[in-house]
Amino acid sequence: MSFITNLRRAVLGDLPDFAADPIGFVERHGIGADVPVALRLGPKPAFLISHPAGFQRVLVENRDAYGKGAEQARLRPLFGEGMVTASGPRWDAARQAAKAAFSQSRLNHGLELALCVLAQEAAGLAQTSGSEIDLHGLMGRLTMRMVIAALFHERLEDAAAADAIYRAGCVAHRHLSLSMWRLVDLDMYLPTREGRAFRGAIAEMERQIAGFAQAPKGFLAALHPLVAEYGPAVMRDEAITALVAGFETTATAGCWLAYALARRPDLAAWLRQEVEENLPADGELRPGLLRDLPRTRAMVQEVLRLYPSAWWFARTALADDVVSGVAIPKGASILLCPWALHRRPDQWADPLELKPARFLEGPQPDKFAYVPFGAGPRACIGAQLATAELTALAAMLVTTFDIEALSGPLAAQVPEGGITLGAPRAGMKVRLSVREPLRKVA
Repeated sequence: MSFITNLRRAVLGDLPDFAADPIGFVERHGIGADVPVALRLGPKPAFLISHPAGFQRVLVENRDAYGKGAEQARLRPLFGEGMVTASGPRWDAARQAAKAAFSQSRLNHGLELALCVLAQEAAGLAQTSGSEIDLHGLMGRLTMRMVIAALFHERLEDAAAADAIYRAGCVAHRHLSLSMWRLVDLDMYLPTREGRAFRGAIAEMERQIAGFAQAPKGFLAALHPLVAEYGPAVMRDEAITALVAGFETTATAGCWLAYALARRPDLAAWLRQEVEENLPADGELRPGLLRDLPRTRAMVQEVLRLYPSAWWFARTALADDVVSGVAIPKGASILLCPWALHRRPDQWADPLELKPARFLEGPQPDKFAYVPFGAGPRACIGAQLATAELTALAAMLVTTFDIEALSGPLAAQVPEGGITLGAPRAGMKVRLSVREPLRKVA
């Protein structure tokens, strides 16, 4: 091994191998491990956790000994002090205020608006029946509009504004995914093309959010009282956090959900029977109906098990601790990885197989073996909304379209491991053909 190679490894540790193939790295090191796995991602010691007891210890039992990971500080240029990045009183105040927006009554109102957006999209897709569709673009634009409807109670009918927000979100997300594992993000300090594009995307989202904030509704109305204490930045930070985190994660899950249904017509038929038996006479999807679709929800749960959008998250040890017998020193980085956790053969029979019925029958895994939305006080506040949106999406797809997969087997689709789980770089393509007779979904 050359001197340069030795020096590089001494300085960077496991970081080059991790950055080259994040998902492959955690699979090799994490699946089946019953204790934290010691790593070094740059100058600091790090531990990879992929077992239920480790998640329980860090996220619940001794949560006060762990703070937000230094890796997530990279998100601050975009999210500011939003709930993903903040800690302390600022985070707690925003979290408590936001809970009002996710009460059942407000959630139902937002969902009704989001289901109208979904129905509108279904009608548009029906007009192009038989066309080849790129799922990432379709799901990104659709879920972005659904999230705006559900959270901000706004029907975004302006196509140019919708496209501007979507493109800005994609640019920002791509930049953060590419820069996350660099020791220094030079694009934030040098006048590079990538840096200019990132800053331009942030400015565009700020402009759009300012428009929504002029007459705040839904999520923004719940946050508005905090402006007196924390200033107008609280609206900017939390709105961008909710928008980008909400639409990108749901869009990615929607891609995998749609492609799984395309590859498994038996499962599509299984869901279709359930949905059609429960649809009212007018054929409309309503929020209350989504609670009566256990098979469809199980399909969503299984897709989130195999393809968790939040496939990793980080913490920093604020004090010495012991996790499953392993000493964790103060200052160590903790990488918690649902991707590896959800593939443990001791928790999941045939863990690589798509089997949604596992959530309806048989012995269930450890409570902390399934955490697509995290766990503990920092669990995703939008989990219920995201699950409802994905359930509605699955119901619409199976009752309205026959879906043909055009990109090969599901197992051959390799996601990108960025700040969230990404679709394959080559994309996932399907053909949507209207079922006969066309069912009215809204």
